[in-house]
Amino acid sequence: MSSRTEEECSNVLRNLDVGFLKDNDEWVNIVKHVDWEHIGSVDALIKSTEQLVLKYTSPNQTIKNSIQKVFENALARYPLLFGYWKRFTAVQYQLQGLKSSLDVLSRAVDAFPHSLELWCDYLNVLIANNSHEVDKIRINFQIAKDLVGYQFLSHVFWDRFIEFERSQQRLDNLVAIYKTVSRIPLHQYSKYYTAYKTFAHDNAENNELPVDSEEEINVIFANTQSLVNSVWKFESQISQGYFNLGPLPQNELDNWENYVSFAVESKTVSPKLTISIFERCLIPCQYYEHFWLRYTSWVESLDDFDATLEIFQRGIGVVPASQRKLRQRYLVFLKSSLRVHKDKALDTYFLTLAEFSRKYPHDGSFLMDFLNVVKQIEFGSSLSVADQEILKQQRAFAGYLEKNVRAYIRKSKNGDSRLQNLLNENTLPVLVISLLKVNFFNLDDTAQTRAFLSEFEKLPQLKSSTSFWLLYYKILKNTVDLNGLESFVNRLGNEIQIPVLMINDVVSDFKSFFMTNVKLRDYEQEVYDGRYTIGIDPLLDLDFKVNDPLWVKRDTSKGIEKVKKDKKDNGHPGLYLEKPIVSNSIMDSHTKRFANTPPSLPTFKNLEKVNKVAVYKDFFNTDFLHSG
Repeated sequence: MSSRTEEECSNVLRNLDVGFLKDNDEWVNIVKHVDWEHIGSVDALIKSTEQLVLKYTSPNQTIKNSIQKVFENALARYPLLFGYWKRFTAVQYQLQGLKSSLDVLSRAVDAFPHSLELWCDYLNVLIANNSHEVDKIRINFQIAKDLVGYQFLSHVFWDRFIEFERSQQRLDNLVAIYKTVSRIPLHQYSKYYTAYKTFAHDNAENNELPVDSEEEINVIFANTQSLVNSVWKFESQISQGYFNLGPLPQNELDNWENYVSFAVESKTVSPKLTISIFERCLIPCQYYEHFWLRYTSWVESLDDFDATLEIFQRGIGVVPASQRKLRQRYLVFLKSSLRVHKDKALDTYFLTLAEFSRKYPHDGSFLMDFLNVVKQIEFGSSLSVADQEILKQQRAFAGYLEKNVRAYIRKSKNGDSRLQNLLNENTLPVLVISLLKVNFFNLDDTAQTRAFLSEFEKLPQLKSSTSFWLLYYKILKNTVDLNGLESFVNRLGNEIQIPVLMINDVVSDFKSFFMTNVKLRDYEQEVYDGRYTIGIDPLLDLDFKVNDPLWVKRDTSKGIEKVKKDKKDNGHPGLYLEKPIVSNSIMDSHTKRFANTPPSLPTFKNLEKVNKVAVYKDFFNTDFLHSG
């Protein structure tokens, strides 16, 4: 059971007396074990709660509160289950009276604003019980008109709207209604054509009413009829226009896909009708990211920032966390809006990055996006300014990064709260890497970079950060720090824990780098001096590290001098290690040196070793017989 479910269960059962709980143990069991992912379990909870209303005709306030919380919990999770809103309204009417039930209906149309049925119920109750509040009723009709009035089966709404304005004898409002409804492709469009013609005929002599002529009405009717024929092939295929927890059949998804494509591409479909089609689609297809992507893309093309923002926020609030394309598109939209709508978009962008960072704690891209925007806005500089000013801004940004790294490590409040909200144990390496890059690549401060590397490599959060260790390796390569590189490779798989494939790549790369940057003569001298007796030999030992990151070179437990002597005495005169060489070679010299003076004659080193008599050590006696 999730923490949210436990809290909801506790709130429902809180303060109920022991006798009530004992008498209704079946209901209590359903409350405790409801499966919110299964509609059958949710429906069983609602039905058993409704039975309490029938059982207790005059319940105390504690029981009323518990019943109310059951409905509120269900509708907070699934506000598009309009049937539960209607049942909640009925329960509230019985428990609390008319005003409470009307409040529930008001909440219902706020939570599910594109529900035709809920709006019709709400307006009917308003007219029946608050008929004197004409302005309030008219305002709600106008709101509902844009939200549900363009739906194919919304004739029941338009009938009620026309009836209301007729009862108020507002001919001007009736003209506006007929002008609007006659252009909407409704299932019963023809009756509004007839009604409009009759109304126009009856008021033909009223010059104050902007009524269309009979010819104009006929043209409107012909256009609407054509549009009805176009949408009917999609409307007739809709068998589930309501929300449900289960997956939608593929044929339903295909039909909605074709329907919204028609709405977007057809020049005969108005923007308001397109919005209505998308909103109807997103009732049964609420959890399908694809339709949210199509909707936001279309609204964004209208260049309406506020509308696009609202739809993105609705979408990311319901699309499962495993589907991330909509969230990525939302960030792109906010970032691209910073140029024109900076005042509106910037704070929303930062808050969204923090929200996504909490939702996806292992993803460091949100922190990178934040740093890029902050650097551009707060530490930016143009190409027209002096180099010193650019350098000053780079140093300021480096200081900002360092301050926030230390603030997080020390758990202090000295950092930027916007940035600290994005940080966790998984994303700290991103901030450290940014600090290292600015110091090394932008400021060219090798000493400070080395100091940071030495300090931060000890942090437990960086022990398994592949990006950090690859940057560490890159910096060592850029500074041609062979000692550091050899130590780094030797630590791979032990102190430095990164994936085996990465270790293999580093080992292979280091071997090539070593062969490119080290002269063979210097390498042979290092071998002779015993450098690689215990340490890893870049040419001979690296292959052992491939696919075996825990491999380490074993200590021979012999001193360097003893090893050198053993190699000399091991049955040969040491020609491999002390072979004759030219000590004054001109191979590495510049040819211009010999333009006026010829090179000197060659001199040799270890030439006498050629004729040295080999001394063979008696390993049989020393190692097996332990004598001599």
